Amino acid sequence: MFKFIILSLIIIIHDSPSFAQISHQKISNSIAENELAKAAMLAKNDIKAYKHLQEATNLDPSNSTFINSTAYMAMKLGEFKSSLNYLQKALYIDIEKFGNNHPNVAAIHNNMGNVYSLLENRKNAIHHFNVAYKIISEYLGEKHPQTINIKKNLEREAEKIN
Repeated sequence: MFKFIILSLIIIIHDSPSFAQISHQKISNSIAENELAKAAMLAKNDIKAYKHLQEATNLDPSNSTFINSTAYMAMKLGEFKSSLNYLQKALYIDIEKFGNNHPNVAAIHNNMGNVYSLLENRKNAIHHFNVAYKIISEYLGEKHPQTINIKKNLEREAEKIN
């Protein structure tokens, strides 16, 4: 009986307008934080942009675009471990949403390759560039600018090994 009451309360709270409002409010606030981050980037204030992006990600942890942007700013500020953590979260979300062979997944792998390249971890950089290249070349074709860019990243990294 006690379990039934608790479950009923959870259902009532979850379905109430105030719960939906909180969730909607968090998403709205997340979007506002992202806009503040864009303004900070235009003003070339990367630290402020990063803080706004972190807040946007905290408010809406399911938004892989915001997470990917946060990862970019972390990378730009030299916070490579944080960048990889954000990218791993974004990758998980996008694989769940789109599957393994989607351009969003390729973009995240490319970004991970860039971070590993900055860390001079050639093996992981090449792995992620390779995954990105396979996905994007199948999706967009060999002559698409994104495919060409990722191929250049892969080749540049391979040259550093030799």
